[in-house]
Amino acid sequence: MKKEEVEERLNYDNDIFFKFALGTEDEDAAFIRNTIIERVTGIHPKESSVLNPNLDPAILKKKKMVLDIRVKDNKGREYGIEMQTTYSKKSELKRFELYGARMLSNQLDSGEKYYELLPVYQIIFLDSYAEHTRKLIDTYQMRNEEGEVESKRSLMRRIYIYLPEINAIVKRKGFEKLNDFEQLCYLFKNNDEDGILKTEERLVKKVMEKYRKFHDAEDLWSIAMATQIQEQREKNAILDSFEEGVEQGREKGQKEGMRLLLNRQMESKYHEDCSTWLYPLTMEQLNLVSNLLFTCDTLQELKNQLEVKK
Repeated sequence: MKKEEVEERLNYDNDIFFKFALGTEDEDAAFIRNTIIERVTGIHPKESSVLNPNLDPAILKKKKMVLDIRVKDNKGREYGIEMQTTYSKKSELKRFELYGARMLSNQLDSGEKYYELLPVYQIIFLDSYAEHTRKLIDTYQMRNEEGEVESKRSLMRRIYIYLPEINAIVKRKGFEKLNDFEQLCYLFKNNDEDGILKTEERLVKKVMEKYRKFHDAEDLWSIAMATQIQEQREKNAILDSFEEGVEQGREKGQKEGMRLLLNRQMESKYHEDCSTWLYPLTMEQLNLVSNLLFTCDTLQELKNQLEVKK
């Protein structure tokens, strides 16, 4: 496979930039995260704070960032919100569940009352399609086999934003009809500032302003670029492995089909099951057997001729 060159431009959905844009305590970061939370969950944040705002380069180099946010809505109700961006790996799915469970369990110390637990929302931006849906936003919570929710006051909801779906939405209704959150998803997915330079949406403008400020933070920018390059290499390795597996599967299927066909022909001509004998032969040898079937009157003669031609 010919790999695409790793892009030198930092992606808007970069894990570290995402934390920089949403995870500080300035007014713009608060606006960005509150707007995303409202669009995705329906919660109307009155105030929010990030419980893990640390942007220490030494920490950023070691692990992916998950924003842990405490939100109070306009009715005084509180929520725990977890936000992150990632490219999809099947191993990540269990990690999402673990983080959600941990976010719940970490709220209480021994002896505290369960009614003090805050509902937890996980918001996960994924750079992949879902296997079973073509929604931009898909929400999960505990349900029974009939599809009824376990509780109207469920303590945990996991919300996936499938970024590739935004391009299908643009094709259906046009870019000019996208709302602010959809435009943000378009920016995250396509990294295309030119497509939205004329936007009037405050959410998108603030994210783009944050991007320019992030570029000036040289230490953070260089770590973010290094992270992006490593992720791209991982993606390329996965694609290479997949394509190699497909090719091997195709070759294996052709070889197996050839064996089955030859065994039927040999059974018909020589009245003997030759499947065990055929199994270790290479494709080149199987092709020779196919030709020798026309000239050899006995199975032993065919085997002798094949041995001579090795």
